[in-house]
Amino acid sequence: MGVLDNTTITVDAILTKKGRELLAQGDGKFKITQFALADDEIDYGLYDITHPNGSNFYGAAIENMNLLEAIPNQTLAVKYFLTDTTGDGTTTAVIEITGPGTIKGGNSGTYVGTTSGYAGELYDWTLENTTYATIASTDRTAAQQAADTAAGVASQTGGGGNTGASTSSAVGNSITIRVKSDAILGGQDRQVVLRAVGQQSGAPKATTINLVRN
Repeated sequence: MGVLDNTTITVDAILTKKGRELLAQGDGKFKITQFALADDEIDYGLYDITHPNGSNFYGAAIENMNLLEAIPNQTLAVKYFLTDTTGDGTTTAVIEITGPGTIKGGNSGTYVGTTSGYAGELYDWTLENTTYATIASTDRTAAQQAADTAAGVASQTGGGGNTGASTSSAVGNSITIRVKSDAILGGQDRQVVLRAVGQQSGAPKATTINLVRN
């Protein structure tokens, strides 16, 4: 299957032999239950952030490329999938972050990550800005730190439930964010973005936390 015209949604499809047989039988036997998307024809190296006409034209060369028509040879088409799977084609990794959407000045909030298909996954947590809040601690266990030490991996700042730590990044299943005092907030409500990336799945997730005066 291929898109013939990128100005109007015109799609060309070539059926397999089995598909043609089912279509000929009628009675609704031909049903599309799965499909895959690919961007074989796109050269992302053409994305030009130095374009003299500005950011609206960074992707102009890509957007004006010729699009591939349907190709019956499976070895020549759909080689570069557009996918949110983990790579084995069976499990879609989706991260959810649960925790308070608002934290008052001087208080803390705990955020827990879960990934579909990856029970107990650890996350690389990053707080986008530490001006008004920091990562105070994680639930990373002593056993996990010992395993890192044995493997020659340095301990993570803020790990192991170290409530005295103040950092912008940490590793764990969950973390605690501590908001700085109302004085640091400067008499205004603020926002920070908390990001998590699954260490096994590689899936990303971001959530915005509102920081309000107490």
